[in-house]
Amino acid sequence: ATSITAAPEDSEVRVGDEVILRCAASYDPMLDITFIWATDFRVIDFNAEWQHYERVMNEDGVGDLRIKNAQIWHEGRYTCTAQTVVDKDTAYADLKVVGVPGPPGVLRIEEIGDTWVRLLWSKAAEHNSPILYYTIQTRHFWALNEDDWRNASTSPTILYGTMEKADVTDLYPWMVYQFRIIATNEYGSGEASIPSLKIKTWDAPPVVSPTDVAGYGGRNGEIIITWNPVQPWYFYGKKFGDSYFIPTEEDFQVREFQVKIKSFNVKGDGPYSLTKVIYYPRDVPTEPPTDVYARPVSSTEAVVWWLPVVDTGTGLQQYIEGYQVKYWRKYDDPEPGANRIFVPGTVNQTRLENMLPDSHYLIEVRAFNGAGLGPPGEHCEMFTKRPPPSEPPRMWRYVSWTGQWLYVWWDHIQYDWLGNVSFPLYYKVMFRKTGYIYGKVYITGWHFMDFPMPQFGDYELMVRGRYEGGDGPVRMISIKGKHQDNKRLFNMPLVVLLLTFVMLFLL
Repeated sequence: ATSITAAPEDSEVRVGDEVILRCAASYDPMLDITFIWATDFRVIDFNAEWQHYERVMNEDGVGDLRIKNAQIWHEGRYTCTAQTVVDKDTAYADLKVVGVPGPPGVLRIEEIGDTWVRLLWSKAAEHNSPILYYTIQTRHFWALNEDDWRNASTSPTILYGTMEKADVTDLYPWMVYQFRIIATNEYGSGEASIPSLKIKTWDAPPVVSPTDVAGYGGRNGEIIITWNPVQPWYFYGKKFGDSYFIPTEEDFQVREFQVKIKSFNVKGDGPYSLTKVIYYPRDVPTEPPTDVYARPVSSTEAVVWWLPVVDTGTGLQQYIEGYQVKYWRKYDDPEPGANRIFVPGTVNQTRLENMLPDSHYLIEVRAFNGAGLGPPGEHCEMFTKRPPPSEPPRMWRYVSWTGQWLYVWWDHIQYDWLGNVSFPLYYKVMFRKTGYIYGKVYITGWHFMDFPMPQFGDYELMVRGRYEGGDGPVRMISIKGKHQDNKRLFNMPLVVLLLTFVMLFLL
């Protein structure tokens, strides 16, 4: 008779894992045997790959069932039937599948406040493991991405698995929100619920003030005030704006204004910002900067400095916002087209750029405020330096016969006594690996240097002259490592040495 000898046993498997249900039988060897598997009394179709079922028949009389990538829907009672044309035998076992919880039921919004919302939900499927806690997530109108969900603050703080109601707190007033909820058990967190309907919290007075308040006195009886506005999510209600006032003629009789700004909406006013002192100039500065002095740095740059105008910003003393530095070539440029640089009132020096070499410049410095420019200081005259030469020095190299040292020398720069180029000061030598921007820089007054010969890789060696008028053009040579270049450099001496020994032997 056909009889099952190894029946399937009750089993437990985690979602995503694999499980094998055993089934073996003894039978009349003159007959053929077939194993039929069913789940919850429905015969399994092994041709349906999506079901993840597979027969395991590794020897005669064995018909095990393998379930690959077990899912929650694989849970149930599995029946194994060993059948011949004469008779059959049946055995069964229960399979339990455990895993993360399913998504909770649809979220419902029970009540809405200005900074809170009360939510209700249905319990998630436990999947044979009790739910430990829930997590509520929010997404507001200004979220950057569709999936930009953030864990929300709740009351109570911990939402235990038995709960189905909670308040979401610390929300922005007058903001559009969506919510979703996730269940967690000992196997992890499940899928999130379907997002709730979009709701808007109630409005409230603003609580954030503008920042970085600044300002200055302008022309024609104006005061310009600037600030960093409040971000949109802090509007908290309709008709959001910033308070302002229109000064009267009497207001402009004072020299000092204390300015602070607050925001408001239909629900009320927010807090004031920090106070900022702004000075209003009734008149342009009356005193010029003194002791203006300039020094050339190169053929195209110079540094200029001066003694600042006394400024207290109050009383009868003049109010200074900054300085205008104007420079132009004395005989070649019209003054209206001069270059201009503006610096703050706390600075009494600046750098002049984009000048022409070997030129005679005039420099003028004036103080200014919102009412206009003050009188100019005495003009400073300055000559830019002559330019560097247009040609780099010629360069040669020699590698020692041992291959350990690289000797480099170049032509000395001869000064042009006719005065067409600036005076040479020293040489700048850079040694760097090919493809790199930076390398080691050497300063020398000689016209030669020696370096350790690089062992591997390609290098570049650059030489340029430094002149009173700035850096001159660069001359560059390429250097191969010993493993490449030295074979070419040292094969000839070895051949000569070998020929010498051969000739001595023949003699």
